Amino acid sequence: PIKIISNLANQYDQFKSLKFENKILQEEIIRLKKWQTLAIQNSRENRVLKKLLSATDNNLSLIKTASLTNRNDTFFSDLININAGFEDKIKKNMTAINERGLIGKVIHTNHKNSRILLLTDPNMSVSVKTISDGVFSLLSGLGDEKYLVSSFIKDKMPKIGDIVVTSGTAQVFPVDILVGRIDKIEKDRFYVLPFVDFNNLDYVQIVTSK
Repeated sequence: PIKIISNLANQYDQFKSLKFENKILQEEIIRLKKWQTLAIQNSRENRVLKKLLSATDNNLSLIKTASLTNRNDTFFSDLININAGFEDKIKKNMTAINERGLIGKVIHTNHKNSRILLLTDPNMSVSVKTISDGVFSLLSGLGDEKYLVSSFIKDKMPKIGDIVVTSGTAQVFPVDILVGRIDKIEKDRFYVLPFVDFNNLDYVQIVTSK
């Protein structure tokens, strides 16, 4: 009887150990599936972004790469100054970008410096489209230095997660420059998180359409 009880105890311990290992394996499988799904999504997004960057490179002419000299934000506007002006062939209304996407546009220039109105400014508006199904809309800065909000939507509402780029329809900005990703949707408008980190701007590229 002692041997039988001992064997049963050993079998029970082995069963508990196997059950615990099985639970760990199940959790690991769930984690791997999540990572696999994320990897597939990132792979698809990277293909799209590479295509967009290639299109952007083909559509743009680089005028000047300049560095930020200082911010000139006020209660009513979001502005930066750069160390390049019309001596560097920079003109009013030219487009400012960096490696992440659209920053804004030149609103004033002198010999050696220029002022740029940022995309997050409430007075700035940009015509955009979604890359998934081509929904056109107009975005403006919300004034919270975080979101862009739609002020006009054509045809239908886009989806959360959609990437938006400049549409070029208003002929203010060149076409297909990355703007941001749709983060939330309300009844008659949606909110976009810009790709550009406006709190950490160092260098700016001034570009025009070819």
